[in-house]
Amino acid sequence: MRVAVVHPPLTIAADFIDYPFVANLGAVQLAAALREAGHEVRLADAFSLPGADLTWRDEGRARLGASGAAVLEAVGEVDAVVVCLTPFHRPWRVDDEVDGFLRQLAEQHGGRVVLADAYQSGQHYVESPGILERYPMADAYVRWEAEVTVPEILASGATGVHDGGRPDLATLPAPAWDLVDLPAYWAFHRRFVTGLGRSRWAFPLGARTLPLLTSRGCPFRCIHCSSNPDVAPGEPKTQRRLPPDLLARRVAQLAELGADTLYVLDELVNVRRSHYRSFLDAIEDHDLRFEVPNGFRADYLDAALFGRMRGRVSTVSVSAESGSARVVTEVVGKELDLAAIERAAADARHAGLPLLVHYMIGLPDETAEEINETLAFALDLFDRYGAEPAVQYATPLPGTELAERVRLPVIEVDDWGPRFQKRPSAESQGVVAPELLETFLRTFERRLAQSRGPQKLIMNVTYVCNNHCTFCAVGTRTQVDGHPTRQREILDKYRRHGVRLVDFDGGEPTLNPELIPLVRHAARIGYERIHVTTNGRLCAYEDFARKLVQSGVSSVAFSVHGPDVASHAREVGVAEAFDQTVTGIRHCVTHAPEGVALGMNVTLTKTNFRKLPALAQLAWDLGLRWLNIQFLTPFGRATQRHAPDTAEAAAVTAQVIDEWEERMKIQVINLPWCFLPNHEAHVSGDAAKLARHMVFVNNESVNLADYLAERRVKKPVCATCPHACFCGGFYELDDVPEPPWIVTPESLFKKTRPDLEAR
Repeated sequence: MRVAVVHPPLTIAADFIDYPFVANLGAVQLAAALREAGHEVRLADAFSLPGADLTWRDEGRARLGASGAAVLEAVGEVDAVVVCLTPFHRPWRVDDEVDGFLRQLAEQHGGRVVLADAYQSGQHYVESPGILERYPMADAYVRWEAEVTVPEILASGATGVHDGGRPDLATLPAPAWDLVDLPAYWAFHRRFVTGLGRSRWAFPLGARTLPLLTSRGCPFRCIHCSSNPDVAPGEPKTQRRLPPDLLARRVAQLAELGADTLYVLDELVNVRRSHYRSFLDAIEDHDLRFEVPNGFRADYLDAALFGRMRGRVSTVSVSAESGSARVVTEVVGKELDLAAIERAAADARHAGLPLLVHYMIGLPDETAEEINETLAFALDLFDRYGAEPAVQYATPLPGTELAERVRLPVIEVDDWGPRFQKRPSAESQGVVAPELLETFLRTFERRLAQSRGPQKLIMNVTYVCNNHCTFCAVGTRTQVDGHPTRQREILDKYRRHGVRLVDFDGGEPTLNPELIPLVRHAARIGYERIHVTTNGRLCAYEDFARKLVQSGVSSVAFSVHGPDVASHAREVGVAEAFDQTVTGIRHCVTHAPEGVALGMNVTLTKTNFRKLPALAQLAWDLGLRWLNIQFLTPFGRATQRHAPDTAEAAAVTAQVIDEWEERMKIQVINLPWCFLPNHEAHVSGDAAKLARHMVFVNNESVNLADYLAERRVKKPVCATCPHACFCGGFYELDDVPEPPWIVTPESLFKKTRPDLEAR
């Protein structure tokens, strides 16, 4: 027969999973099998025709490949057409690209039409009954692997639905890449990457990437996995592998075609160590790079294998699934000791290889406490080893044990891919409701974003102050200025390490005559955002206020702790402070250039928290458009006797947020999320300070989150809280002030360390 094997164009969501850009491998492999069976074969591959591209459709999906009309033209005059439906063609629904192609095909072609999965390991397979009802233009449909069954159907003329047979990989011919226009295919890859616009890829495409399967199937029975779709419940799962000599020939053939990178689509390439070592031997023989997007079993990796992969892969991917041993074993059924994940993280770090670790939340019977175990495990490996966490929602793909366990109803899903990353499946709801799962993941992502290095420098330029606040965190320290030369060196050092944000604090920073020169130096060496926190009293001198706001600062926050003379004086210990601060704010508002943000800091105490609404009104009246509300930190003079009742102060804070959040930016600092339900977006926990390094007047530096955590405690309620991974817990304040902190003259001149400490 004259047979055309077709890989039609497809569409993907912007948040797709897996790797649609190499989905044509099934068609290329089936073409080789049909040719070996004696047919005259043409390959009409939407990815390797001239003009194959990525274009964005009106509904937000990306269209991949040449047009259906171009593919139809490539079919030509044949007796039968086999159309390969990958999971990316969403065979569980009527895909408009496939439907349009089949309708045009029916109008112009009178031969047989067969639809085939042409299943290749690794893609998230979804059981799709009713294919022929959705596409009545076709005569037959072959589920699963196609290389054995499609030739039989073409020979017999059979119609209807057929189960694919399992070919012996040793007897399969090599994929028919000679039927593919490889320069056009690689040009499509380049256009795909450009059109998608992603800044970073865990598994990037090389200049000349070709897909490869060295095995099919996976012997493990993880509850969520859709591998081995032809295995009946209770039957053992198996893996078939290329023998070593044939594996070496396959790699050599791809290298001879000009490939520089292989995209290895095995569901589990290292389930047998000897097989994976044979693959690495072949890769090394031809000096190729490769990517394994489906990942590895962590317990089958070792330091030697990591060493051999160095310089050849962009990322090594493993799956923990959960940080709870019970969930991994009893729910997922993964047969994995989590210690193997930690060993892999350590080995990858030692080898200098990026490691990606996959996790799921929202599994059946998984508790909120176990979700927190997972997130804590993921963050610990990230903090200690740089192991990048990928946390997704457990998604019950039809046909998986997970779907059977949660009794997944027949539901119309437009695209399963984005559900892993964007929306928890109500169908898999166990102990934790979907809306709460979203809070867990959203909080985790915020915490992770704050963990990526020291993004902000906070510099105490002085401990000298002209106020005497009852709660001052540095009030027990020697009243001295920092050394200007050393402080410039610190600014230079952090800037060299990529830090772009700096806060100048104190004490009262405006009392250090070097403040404005330090601000100008920071601006000159490239700090993008420069902030000053001040009580504003010196700004009562209009000339100084003008110089400060025009020095290069991007924001200034004024500390105001009472809405009138008496209440402010009670907190700061100086009768004239209120009038001077208010005058200073007005001067700064008058002279601030466009783009310089001005706001108010309020620290809540036992005696001022009920005046917070009046303070918010004062901020607005003075022209300030952001408000920081700070709860006490247990350092310096801040003690239990100054602290308000936390719940009462939080209730007042919530009222202020409700009244002002549409008009002012409001941020709440040093308060656990649980005190502000429905206002969590305004809370900045201690973990938000993970990306901040504080440098004291004596040139010592600390990670601010670690420093504050010394006085934080976790309570039983924290175990199930969806904000636990981002919240330091509850502050424990003492009854007496912190002992005096003596700053010696010698420490001011101390040399700065050349490198930043790892977190």
